[in-house]
Amino acid sequence: MDDATKAPESIVLIEELAANAWPAEVVDDLDGWRLRFNWGVTSRANSVWPNRAGRSLSLAERLEAVERFYAKQQEPARYHITPAATPRELDAVLGDRGYVTCKPSLVQTASTEAVVSRTATELASWVLVAEAPTAQWFETYNRCEAMPETVSTRREGIVRRIQHPAGFALLRNRDEAIAVGLGVLERGYVGIFNMATHPRHRRTGAATAILHGLARWASERAAGRMYLQVQQDNAAAVSLYVRAG
Repeated sequence: MDDATKAPESIVLIEELAANAWPAEVVDDLDGWRLRFNWGVTSRANSVWPNRAGRSLSLAERLEAVERFYAKQQEPARYHITPAATPRELDAVLGDRGYVTCKPSLVQTASTEAVVSRTATELASWVLVAEAPTAQWFETYNRCEAMPETVSTRREGIVRRIQHPAGFALLRNRDEAIAVGLGVLERGYVGIFNMATHPRHRRTGAATAILHGLARWASERAAGRMYLQVQQDNAAAVSLYVRAG
């Protein structure tokens, strides 16, 4: 996390952009908190976004309402916790209620200019970025991730609900589509999502090329900053993003 995201208000902004860019099928407002449900597909889309709060409900009332909401959906209650979570003691209170930490992730930002310059390769010239998802983009993403049909259908639903301008990057190697990525533009930031490379083509620079294509797309739309979320234990992805700035 760079200096641009250390202030609490900046963290709230990034978290709001990321939530808007990955819209669950069901989003209920709980006095400022967002309760998200997407049939169990992706943790982000099936968790509480607790970064803004009104004054109508006490914390105890909120926690009870969250647990009723997810019990009705037959899903465990999850919270997407960041330093911007409201109230500040939320993480500790959840721990006292028996919640445990899982899937720790890093939020990283960079200037778009830096990403463009650090990811330029010959392979990047083969990347095409479309303004809408194509059947080939979805097919390639599903093939790279080897997802069951029910999961891929729910993920496709998330992507099709995106309301902001989006760029769908696709890399072809001769006649084979081998890598994809997604960029979502809002308020001068482009968020990076759905980075996937076919297993046979990993560690060949394909992901770097996709990232470059999305950074150029961001630059062409005057987006000066980029952000992404990556699981902390995904060493290969973390290494790529460090090299990209």
